Amino acid sequence: MASERRRFPPGVEPREAISLREFLPYRIHHLASKVAMPPPFALPDGRVVRAREWRIILQLAARGPLTNGELAELVGIDAATITRVVQHLGDLGLVTAKASTADRRKQIVSLTPAGADAHDLIAPGRRAAAEAMVACLDPSEREQFYHLLDKLEAHLSGLGAPTDDPDWET
Repeated sequence: MASERRRFPPGVEPREAISLREFLPYRIHHLASKVAMPPPFALPDGRVVRAREWRIILQLAARGPLTNGELAELVGIDAATITRVVQHLGDLGLVTAKASTADRRKQIVSLTPAGADAHDLIAPGRRAAAEAMVACLDPSEREQFYHLLDKLEAHLSGLGAPTDDPDWET
């Protein structure tokens, strides 16, 4: 990857170039693209769990049953895609989706016993990969890093994502 600035064609010179090192949306996106796409995981029976499916299984294992809307927010996927991924996970026998008794317009998604087993097969490798990602940080730096992520997340939750701000995009 090129890290130094290349020459522009004659007559082209941006006057307001953004420092990518200090442009948080770019940095977060760039890091996320490196860490958020683990390779697909083949279960012993041949079923394959991909990154989007894993993120849903992970949330359900960590939090218990959730609505599609909650999953969409937690996983960062639009509602239509969540519906398709939940349907696919249901077809694989890893989740069930039932209408909420409180609000029939919502469905509650839960892991099945096979989904819990799939989580338990995949989790150790994913945990090891996550540990390898932060292996360059000493324990104090890790704690500070996670503290800063918590602080930034809380701050952004209070602000709301400025989706009408063109600088927000990467």
